[in-house]
Amino acid sequence: MIPFADSTNPEAIDPAKFSHVAGYANGKYAWPDHQFDRFKRHFKIAVEPGDPTQARLARCLDIERFDATVSDAAPFARHRAEAGHDDCLFYCSLSVVPALVAALRGARSEFFSAKRPVTWGLWVAWWWQRPHPPTATEVLAELKTLSGVTLEPGKLRGCQWQPGTDIDRSVWYASDNFSPGKS
Repeated sequence: MIPFADSTNPEAIDPAKFSHVAGYANGKYAWPDHQFDRFKRHFKIAVEPGDPTQARLARCLDIERFDATVSDAAPFARHRAEAGHDDCLFYCSLSVVPALVAALRGARSEFFSAKRPVTWGLWVAWWWQRPHPPTATEVLAELKTLSGVTLEPGKLRGCQWQPGTDIDRSVWYASDNFSPGKS
C-alpha cells in the first residue's frame, strides 16, 4: 500500500510526509504545474462535467457533487484511449460505485473500440473512522455489504480513508503508476 494525499490547497501537503499526491488539473482548485513538481509522484484529477476532452489533462475523473457525473465516465474513458493512454481512474464515494460500475460495464464497447483499449479503476472515498487505512479486502467487503457490487480483481486502486481540514489521506493498492514529478 502506498500512502498519498490530496488537497484543494497543495501548499498544505508536506512533501517530506507524502511523496505521492493527487492534484486538480482544472476547476476552481486547479494546481499550478510547480505544485505537482514538489512531489516525487503524482496523478492529476479532472472535475468538469460534460467535457470528456479533459481526459487529455488528467488520469482521474472526480465524480461527486458539483463535479463530473456518472454519465461523464464512459466518454472520459474513451477520450483517454483516443489520446493514447491505456488507463483511467474514477474517484467517487462508495455509494456511487454501483451506478458508476453499471455505466462503465454498459459502455465497454465505447471505450474498447479505440486504437488502444483502456482499463478503468476506482479510487473510492470511505471514511471508516479508524487510525489506519483499510485494506483492499476491507473496502471490497464494505462495498459488497452496502450495495451487493463485486468488483473484478484489480479494479479497486485506492481508498480515501481519512478526511482532514487541509488534506485528505488515501492509500493506493495497485502498482505505483503515479507520474514522476521533478522533486
